[in-house]
Amino acid sequence: MSSWSKDKKTLKIHPLCFFDMDRTLIATNSGVSFMRYSLRRGKTSRWKVFRSMLDYMCYRFDLLDMDKAYRDSLKLLVGVREEELIQFCQEWFEEVVRNFIYPQAFDFVRQHKARGETVVIISNATTYAVQPLAHHLEVGHILGTRLEVCKGRFTGNYIEPLCFRSGKIFWAEKLICELGGEFNASTFYTDSITDLPLLERVKHPRIVNPDSKLRALAKKRGWPIHDFRLPKSGEKVGKEERR
Repeated sequence: MSSWSKDKKTLKIHPLCFFDMDRTLIATNSGVSFMRYSLRRGKTSRWKVFRSMLDYMCYRFDLLDMDKAYRDSLKLLVGVREEELIQFCQEWFEEVVRNFIYPQAFDFVRQHKARGETVVIISNATTYAVQPLAHHLEVGHILGTRLEVCKGRFTGNYIEPLCFRSGKIFWAEKLICELGGEFNASTFYTDSITDLPLLERVKHPRIVNPDSKLRALAKKRGWPIHDFRLPKSGEKVGKEERR
């Protein structure tokens, strides 16, 4: 055995914990929410909002051509300045998204950080949509679909692969290599059957508010299932109350 192999065995593996965003950290679909907010701000049409809702229904049943849907949606951004989208996403988060954060998800993020794990939000949403949530939760790493920018403006293309299905493995693997971790020391929380490729790579698959296909599979495989919820109107779900 080479000395390199011996040294590799003594290296401490750095555990990572991945969280999907939609229906896992937040109780909404970010794509539909963003389009509705865009309509209120006069940035899109009712038809495009309706189309985003149809796409989401197809996605929930694992019937959506995600590449086509993404390329269609990005047509709205052609020529838009990057800094404008950054500001718009921050305003959308403050006015809408932060009200949909699951209190239980917030607690789970803190628990994994307290154990010394590196927490990562990984989502098919754009990195611009994910960043405000990550900042709010004090999560230092995000993986999402990256958009192509030329001279400060969006081209309408994304940087392949999409952070979706096996694409999540691609981007997660890049980060793991950078941080010195391994899949077999990692955890992943998600709600969707489309994330099965990454669930099968990590050591600790964790299921949150799953769709019907994932719930059935999780029960069959004995994967832990968590049902997060938002507090009801007037209900306090503070740290002291949950102890």
